Amino acid sequence: MEEERAKLEKMYQELNEEDTDIKKWNQALIPKAILLFPPVAFALTFLKINTDKSILDLLGFIAMGGLLVTGGIFLNYFLSKGK
Repeated sequence: MEEERAKLEKMYQELNEEDTDIKKWNQALIPKAILLFPPVAFALTFLKINTDKSILDLLGFIAMGGLLVTGGIFLNYFLSKGK
Protein backbone atom coordinates (compact mmCIF):
# COMPACT_ATOMS: atom_id res chain seq x y z
CA MET A 1 0.00 0.00 0.00
CA GLU A 2 2.84 2.37 0.88
CA GLU A 3 4.66 1.49 -2.34
CA GLU A 4 1.61 2.42 -4.41
CA ARG A 5 1.25 5.65 -2.48
CA ALA A 6 4.89 6.51 -3.09
CA LYS A 7 4.53 5.77 -6.80
CA LEU A 8 1.43 7.96 -7.02
CA GLU A 9 3.14 10.81 -5.17
CA LYS A 10 6.15 10.52 -7.49
CA MET A 11 3.89 10.66 -10.58
CA TYR A 12 2.01 13.62 -9.10
CA GLN A 13 5.25 15.52 -8.53
CA GLU A 14 6.47 14.75 -12.06
CA LEU A 15 3.23 16.01 -13.54
CA ASN A 16 3.38 19.22 -11.53
CA GLU A 17 6.99 19.88 -12.50
CA GLU A 18 6.37 19.67 -16.26
CA ASP A 19 5.83 22.92 -18.08
CA THR A 20 2.65 22.89 -20.08
CA ASP A 21 2.88 24.83 -23.31
CA ILE A 22 -0.33 26.49 -24.36
CA LYS A 23 -0.48 26.90 -28.10
CA LYS A 24 -1.83 30.05 -29.60
CA TRP A 25 -4.72 29.89 -32.05
CA ASN A 26 -2.51 30.81 -35.01
CA GLN A 27 -0.02 28.00 -34.48
CA ALA A 28 -0.34 25.04 -36.81
CA LEU A 29 -2.57 26.81 -39.32
CA ILE A 30 -1.66 24.49 -42.17
CA PRO A 31 -3.01 21.30 -40.48
CA LYS A 32 -6.16 23.20 -39.51
CA ALA A 33 -6.63 24.36 -43.09
CA ILE A 34 -6.10 20.82 -44.38
CA LEU A 35 -8.79 19.54 -42.02
CA LEU A 36 -11.26 22.28 -42.90
CA PHE A 37 -10.79 22.27 -46.68
CA PRO A 38 -12.85 19.15 -47.60
CA PRO A 39 -16.02 20.14 -45.68
CA VAL A 40 -15.86 23.70 -46.99
CA ALA A 41 -15.26 22.52 -50.56
CA PHE A 42 -18.16 20.05 -50.26
CA ALA A 43 -20.51 22.73 -48.93
CA LEU A 44 -19.58 25.19 -51.67
CA THR A 45 -19.92 22.65 -54.48
CA PHE A 46 -23.20 21.34 -53.03
CA LEU A 47 -24.67 24.84 -53.00
CA LYS A 48 -23.20 25.68 -56.44
CA ILE A 49 -24.59 22.54 -58.12
CA ASN A 50 -27.92 22.60 -56.30
CA THR A 51 -28.85 26.22 -56.76
CA ASP A 52 -32.43 25.62 -55.64
CA LYS A 53 -31.26 24.23 -52.27
CA SER A 54 -30.62 26.23 -49.13
CA ILE A 55 -28.23 25.95 -46.21
CA LEU A 56 -30.91 24.06 -44.25
CA ASP A 57 -31.12 21.46 -47.01
CA LEU A 58 -27.36 21.05 -46.86
CA LEU A 59 -27.42 20.66 -43.08
CA GLY A 60 -30.28 18.16 -43.34
CA PHE A 61 -28.35 16.18 -45.96
CA ILE A 62 -25.26 16.06 -43.73
CA ALA A 63 -27.33 15.19 -40.64
CA MET A 64 -29.08 12.35 -42.46
CA GLY A 65 -25.74 10.94 -43.59
CA GLY A 66 -24.41 11.24 -40.05
CA LEU A 67 -27.45 9.45 -38.66
CA LEU A 68 -27.05 6.61 -41.16
CA VAL A 69 -23.36 6.19 -40.30
CA THR A 70 -24.08 6.34 -36.57
CA GLY A 71 -26.89 3.80 -36.98
CA GLY A 72 -24.54 1.47 -38.82
CA ILE A 73 -21.91 1.78 -36.11
CA PHE A 74 -24.45 1.03 -33.35
CA LEU A 75 -25.93 -1.85 -35.32
CA ASN A 76 -22.45 -3.33 -35.83
CA TYR A 77 -21.71 -2.87 -32.12
CA PHE A 78 -24.92 -4.55 -30.96
CA LEU A 79 -24.57 -7.44 -33.41
CA SER A 80 -20.94 -8.11 -32.47
CA LYS A 81 -21.50 -7.64 -28.73
CA GLY A 82 -22.84 -11.18 -28.26
CA LYS A 83 -19.78 -12.88 -29.79
